[in-house]
Amino acid sequence: MNRAARPVPVLHINDCAFTTTVLMREAGRRALPWEYLPLAVTEPSWRGATRVVRRALRGAGWEARLAGAARRADLLHIHFATVVRHAGWVPRPHVLHLHGTDARSYQYDRRLGPLVRRAIERADAVLYSTPDLAPHVDWRPDATLLPVPIDTTALPVWAPAERPRVVFASRWHEVKGLAVQLAVAELLSRRLGNDVELVGVDWGPGAGLARAAGVRLVPKADHATFQRLLATAHVVVGQPTGMLAASELEALGIGVPVVAPLHGPWYRASGAAIPPVLGGVDLGAAYALPSQDPTVPGARALERGEERVLAEGIATAVVGALGEPGGVSAGIDAAAWLAREHGSASAVDALLPLYDRVMAEREA
Repeated sequence: MNRAARPVPVLHINDCAFTTTVLMREAGRRALPWEYLPLAVTEPSWRGATRVVRRALRGAGWEARLAGAARRADLLHIHFATVVRHAGWVPRPHVLHLHGTDARSYQYDRRLGPLVRRAIERADAVLYSTPDLAPHVDWRPDATLLPVPIDTTALPVWAPAERPRVVFASRWHEVKGLAVQLAVAELLSRRLGNDVELVGVDWGPGAGLARAAGVRLVPKADHATFQRLLATAHVVVGQPTGMLAASELEALGIGVPVVAPLHGPWYRASGAAIPPVLGGVDLGAAYALPSQDPTVPGARALERGEERVLAEGIATAVVGALGEPGGVSAGIDAAAWLAREHGSASAVDALLPLYDRVMAEREA
């Protein structure tokens, strides 16, 4: 079959951090023969014995939908390693897309580790979404970084609030460097007082501590509402763990200056482009960074003094950017960088030849 004559029909299973949503939107613009099947969801209201029965019925219905969708596809693109246990029975080649916790944490878990490692080993191709995952998949030498895709056409226009505002982009959780985020909030609150508003999302086990540190918390809302919140910021504080997630990338695409330390070795190992954030690799090299998961091999929890000096570096960069955020934004031109390195068009352009290669190798 001449694969160059037509795109490969692909079924995307699951969505993580809106990656599938963004890819499907771009595929729709190109009229590509891709479909998306979300996972079945267990309703929180289900209780007792009926919960087991309802889960079984919903699971059976989902597998029936999977079987029907798979008949229209030549290839599966499975998002998140543990999803393979639900979809691995389908007789189709598949691309496994690692999104973070699966490679960084579950791979080393006593119960889930064998499943995750087997999924990585048996996939026809492996993708990973962020540079920090590079050392966790280096045993699969052909694993490739697919930078988190962002639909730049859907981003709101930067419209900073009247009162200077600093927005914390991450949820208040240990995997997002919670202790350092709280220390940054405390420092900014003490230095800037009521002159600057600190804002974050009421999300994560540390949200109450963030509120106590001086952060005004807004309810967790839909994706578009969160993007509009980012667009009101004069400066965005990114997670201090050495890489950027989708939220920080979206802020860059909007044009907001983002302050975040970056771990240079991850970017070099993965071949990822260095994001134009304030602090960046220099800040990441100057201070020890918190582990995203203290349970993984080689992880080391930061000492209190290390957390404090990193927070000082971040807070200093934030205060500097608040002086002239528009000039800072224009100087780094992050929106153009994001469109080039993380635009949804670039992501689909990278996937099409990968799909062709997987099918050609299966048919050889």
